[in-house]
Amino acid sequence: MAPPLNPKAPEFYPKNRAQEPNFPSYTTFSVKSGKLRQPKCLPPRLLKQKVWVHKNRNFSPRKPLPPPKESVLKSLFGDKTSVMIRNIPNIFGRKDLLRILDNHCRRENAVQQQTPSSYDFLYLPMDFVKQANLGYAFVNFTSSVAAERFRREYDNFLWVDFGYKKICEISEAKYQGKEEYTQHFKDSRFPCHTNDYLPVILSPPSDGFTCYSLTTLGYRVSTRGGGTGRRSQVA
Repeated sequence: MAPPLNPKAPEFYPKNRAQEPNFPSYTTFSVKSGKLRQPKCLPPRLLKQKVWVHKNRNFSPRKPLPPPKESVLKSLFGDKTSVMIRNIPNIFGRKDLLRILDNHCRRENAVQQQTPSSYDFLYLPMDFVKQANLGYAFVNFTSSVAAERFRREYDNFLWVDFGYKKICEISEAKYQGKEEYTQHFKDSRFPCHTNDYLPVILSPPSDGFTCYSLTTLGYRVSTRGGGTGRRSQVA
């Protein structure tokens, strides 16, 4: 049994570190070698930025794949040329879609391509009462390669630049080719007040550079049943 401590004993001051008592320290800990990583400090300009760093130091990011060549560019729709565009902002009109399609073809044809991008038919169904589109449209391109280029650019496209959060979807259309659309809409009646709501054929097909004229399919009728008497009109 240890002797009791003397409360009147003088204070002890060690002359060197060798005389210091070896008291256990509760602020230290031991870990296995290689498990503890020293934190790295970032400069002030990077403190507010969120930077993703891979845990593996030997990781090297993969280089971006080059764009596919024209000879190996295959469409998911096979030889189909007509597509359906879904989730279109309801405020868009036919002129807005024509502008988007023209800009797309102009960008694609600015680079020398073996097969040019162009389209010759467009129909944007409208709600004649609310005077807004129904959220989808039909476009016929002059080749399956042009349709695939448009799908790659606008499929899963977010309309952020236009102020909307809708995600565009491109799918295969039920009718294929300008001839099928012409036969389908040539006798159609549209109870609307303007030709801007009718399907149109572009002549010559638009490649983003050449001028074209619009020929409507079907004809307008009034809400009382009367018609204009013209089945095709130049818009």
